[in-house]
Amino acid sequence: MLSFLLVLGVTSCRKKEKVDFEFNKDLDYTPTELDNWLTKNFTDPYNIEVDYRFDRYKGSIDENLVPPSENKVKEQMGMVLSGYIQPYQIAGGNTFVKRCVPKEWVLFGSFSIQSDGSRVLATASGGRNITLYEVNAVNIADPEAVRPRLKTLHHEFTHTLSQIQRLPLEFENISRADYTESWRNSTLYPDKDNDSLGFVSRYARANVMEDFAETAGFLLAYGQLWFDNKAGKIPRSGYDILKKKETAVVNYFRDQFGVDFRKLQREVAFAMYNEFNDKSFQSFEYWFFNQGLFDPKLSYNTATVSADVKTAVDNFKAAVYAYSASAKYVVQDLTYIFTPANATTGTLVVSVPFKTGTNPVIYADYNFTYTQDPVSHSITFVKATQGTGVNYTNAGYFMASFMTNISSYLTGSTFKVDWSVGKPDLSRRDETFFNSGGFYKAGDKTSYLNFQLVKLRK
Repeated sequence: MLSFLLVLGVTSCRKKEKVDFEFNKDLDYTPTELDNWLTKNFTDPYNIEVDYRFDRYKGSIDENLVPPSENKVKEQMGMVLSGYIQPYQIAGGNTFVKRCVPKEWVLFGSFSIQSDGSRVLATASGGRNITLYEVNAVNIADPEAVRPRLKTLHHEFTHTLSQIQRLPLEFENISRADYTESWRNSTLYPDKDNDSLGFVSRYARANVMEDFAETAGFLLAYGQLWFDNKAGKIPRSGYDILKKKETAVVNYFRDQFGVDFRKLQREVAFAMYNEFNDKSFQSFEYWFFNQGLFDPKLSYNTATVSADVKTAVDNFKAAVYAYSASAKYVVQDLTYIFTPANATTGTLVVSVPFKTGTNPVIYADYNFTYTQDPVSHSITFVKATQGTGVNYTNAGYFMASFMTNISSYLTGSTFKVDWSVGKPDLSRRDETFFNSGGFYKAGDKTSYLNFQLVKLRK
């Protein structure tokens, strides 16, 4: 029998008949407008295949999956292009993208359910494939629907990178003793404990690989302001750990792949703002008035102001100095202290420290209320009734000049609030754009106060 098989094999190898067979013959189709768009934006520049035509064996065979609607495929892949590939291209370079971005993208319209009931938005496999689920639910007009999808996408790509270069030991050693297979159990592992141990999410506690990917995913899709806000509101132990993990992530991307992670963050945020209408979440008023990320005491001395504001303050300072021929009071600063009552209203106290000679500093306080509109990004001030006590008594001495110079400016206009007011050379892509913020007269950007911002740790 062995001799017979060998002879048959040799005979078969000697045949010269033409084999008329194409492996992809059953997949032949006429390219549509969508196919041409995918080819132009993914296949030609990056050698990426986008497989959206339903192939049952591209997904797990024990799941009930459906194909994506063609009208949702472009939305989903546009999100991938704007919120993932292009930011990496800017922050890491064209070579990095062509070398590291997975080459096969498989799309399913329905969600994937795990045995514990959780829904999977995406999976990565072998550094080559990323599978995206729930494509039929994509809504790029809703930033709160886009953000978790982008977080999952960046999470999965971080797994891809960790298959190319090992995670840094500095990260692996931070929470080594605190990972658990029972991370889903909120009774054994409540969120407050996860926070105090420095996990950015519950899932991050599963193991070091998920911890690293979750940390990177949240830093990119939710942004530095969100990350600092979360870190600042948990116990100091958790804050220190989260910031150590952040540093390890930033260093890993730079040292192993030459990717400027800070630039990458800004590019993802820029895409979210411009492509996916992420206006409220990235607004100055959201983080200052609503979330309380920044110190509500804003110093005039470290602010940049327009010429008319400087003139008004200088006039007030001169009046204070001239109030007493003997004392010669010198204004040390003007501190604008905001206290939100809710998301749209609150109080403003303009506190004026002043002194004479080497005597201790004393204060004069002036009360206002404000109303802030998060839709129009505007704010209005109204002079409020003064309080009682020494600071208000002191304020009475200089009230006339204060009302003429400071109060009239605040109450005489509606103002717009924004980041980096009076700095037209800065954009959201600049590193220092979110370091300052303030308000300017509606319709007149040449009249403004722009304050240096200090993040709080509560």
